[in-house]
Amino acid sequence: MNKRAARVAALYGILIFSGLTLLLLLSRGAFHFICPFREITGLRCPGCGNTNALLAAAHGKFYDAFMCNPMFFPEVALAAAGVIRISVLYIKKSRLSKAVSAVFAAGAALILIWGIVRNIINI
Repeated sequence: MNKRAARVAALYGILIFSGLTLLLLLSRGAFHFICPFREITGLRCPGCGNTNALLAAAHGKFYDAFMCNPMFFPEVALAAAGVIRISVLYIKKSRLSKAVSAVFAAGAALILIWGIVRNIINI
């Protein structure tokens, strides 16, 4: 395994361990996240409800996760695809293609539009 792949593997290990630790602490009520965007503006950001959605999904309650934030699953998919793609590019010492950049830009635009629409229709 080359050095770059080993670094990515170590980083993934740290992220998975940290994520599972955070999930355990959240599910036991150790602390509660407050959305700074909502506190300041009174509006819901595109990610509002994602913590509750994550907890629901972790317990297999996918409908409840969807109801917490209907964009939770697309947001997670886009973030996972981005992390994986950037990791592969780092290992191969390549650059992001224009087509892939366009897909990620479209995903980011969709999430931004969701943040606006959810406040207009009060979801």
